Amino acid sequence: MSNKLRLSLVAMLLIFAGIWSCKHEPEDVVPGPGPDPEPIPCDTLDITYNGDVYPIFEQYCIFCHSGPIPEGGLDLTNFDDVSTVAQSGQLLGSINHNAGFSPMPKDADKLSFCQIRTITIWVNDTTWPSAGDPCDPDTVYFERDLLPILQSTCAQPLCHDAITMEGDVRLTDYNAVMQTADVRPFDPEGSDMYEVLIETDPDKRMPPPPANAMTPENIELVYKWINQGAQNLFCDEAECDTLNITYTAPVSGIIQKHCQGCHNNNNPLGGLSLEGYDNLVAVANDGRLLGVVRHETGYPAMPKNSAKLSDCKILQLEKWIENGTPQ
Repeated sequence: MSNKLRLSLVAMLLIFAGIWSCKHEPEDVVPGPGPDPEPIPCDTLDITYNGDVYPIFEQYCIFCHSGPIPEGGLDLTNFDDVSTVAQSGQLLGSINHNAGFSPMPKDADKLSFCQIRTITIWVNDTTWPSAGDPCDPDTVYFERDLLPILQSTCAQPLCHDAITMEGDVRLTDYNAVMQTADVRPFDPEGSDMYEVLIETDPDKRMPPPPANAMTPENIELVYKWINQGAQNLFCDEAECDTLNITYTAPVSGIIQKHCQGCHNNNNPLGGLSLEGYDNLVAVANDGRLLGVVRHETGYPAMPKNSAKLSDCKILQLEKWIENGTPQ
């Protein structure tokens, strides 16, 4: 073999050895930095307060902004408080950490881009009630029309109040109703809150026996509220009408909405029924009716576990009694 051929073979062997020494088994390969992971999609379609915004508050804010003494006097379980800070710009200013606002959540990381965007879209897309909006007779207003019925009929001790929460359902305020009562906006027939009211099986009907079933008028109110979108709308009441006050109107309506859920003939709480003209006149003439609704000393404050009657309703009851309780 010639010297030239030998040199060529040696060179080939050296090249092959160099190539082999640069190869690694798959498990020895150290991966380099890859592309950034795909961001989690931010779904901003059909944003609702209860479905999208309130859960963010619940996770990051409510442990400070709730309870008997909420931080800064702001209770984010109260929609009125949420509405106030949303309309004033304070909510978006704080979560965006804008200059002049207290950055929130306090002493914690800023909310994610998606969370801030969700709240921003909700604030900007919400039609806020403004002072002077008159009440529409064809619209059901939750606080004015429906909540008193729920508090009188359902949110009683050992039922759907804040302590017992029978069946994990609480009917004490708007947020609780929307989160626990299976309300499906625009779909009354698909909402358990409506279905249990029209049940013919007494073991499934609400309120359960021996309590009276909810009146057809009040059941229709629940249906109408859900069918209108189950919203928490507000309005300004018209001037209080104190002319021609009779039991038929408006007194019986006030008592039915705020009192008869507890004080009815079938299951009278405390042995007191306010169902019917004669029963109501008896407590009106002895001073008990005005004593309890005015929250006077020595009388139990009524309606129980709910807000005091409006000044207008109390004035109408006063005028009715003053005029001799006309029927």
